[in-house]
Amino acid sequence: MLYIHQLSHLTPKMADLESVYLVREIKGKTPYPLREDQLKALFNEFFVLGKEIGTIERGLELVEPTVELVKVLLQKQSSLYENINLQRAVQMLKSLPLHLQNNLLFLQEFQIWQGAAPQDVASLFNRVPQLRTMEEKVKTNEEIKKVFGFLLRNPEFFFQYQDVVNEGQVSTTNGLQEGMEKGFFFHVTLEEATKKLDYDAIKRRIPREELDFVEEIEKNIEFIKEAIDTAYKANMRVVNLVVVLYAYIKWLSGK
Repeated sequence: MLYIHQLSHLTPKMADLESVYLVREIKGKTPYPLREDQLKALFNEFFVLGKEIGTIERGLELVEPTVELVKVLLQKQSSLYENINLQRAVQMLKSLPLHLQNNLLFLQEFQIWQGAAPQDVASLFNRVPQLRTMEEKVKTNEEIKKVFGFLLRNPEFFFQYQDVVNEGQVSTTNGLQEGMEKGFFFHVTLEEATKKLDYDAIKRRIPREELDFVEEIEKNIEFIKEAIDTAYKANMRVVNLVVVLYAYIKWLSGK
């Protein structure tokens, strides 16, 4: 897409802009009347894979155990750790499950929908150029609205992204992972800060068992981040699919 790079970017105006170049492409790949096999080939890149669902499930399952591991460090009240950062990590992790859970449910429904989508879309959209009476137009328009309403998670033409994985959760997990790579959990002494020592140098004074424990948390956070990224990319593909479907309607309705 040329103009839509975030979930919040989808609006009728943006869809109109994107469809200008899309109409030519889809007419070449799937000329009228639309065929199921052609749509299946075109839509395939937007569909969700079973392994993506598995990745999101795994990440969701890891959030609460990871929170508990961080709490273990907090309970130690050790001078090795930066308690404020541990508390931040707990808060950041706790903000993720609801978004992941909502996203998982949506993508599971989407996965079911995509199985019949090429056939259903071909049948529905092929009726558009043939509509003559007002009754036919209203009926077909309502069916098309249901398709967009499902994909956009609301009856209006924007993606309802606030309660699923969006840029906020991506930013949260990016920041958390980057922090872990820099020793976010460990207290930095004044001398270390003055000398601007990096994490590799600071590690040398930290007991091996403490490093191992934090590395276990870090691995979990990597899995969680992968789940967040996977969900977000899937959501973006749904938005892109909506734009493609919008372009079809614009073309077939002669607008």
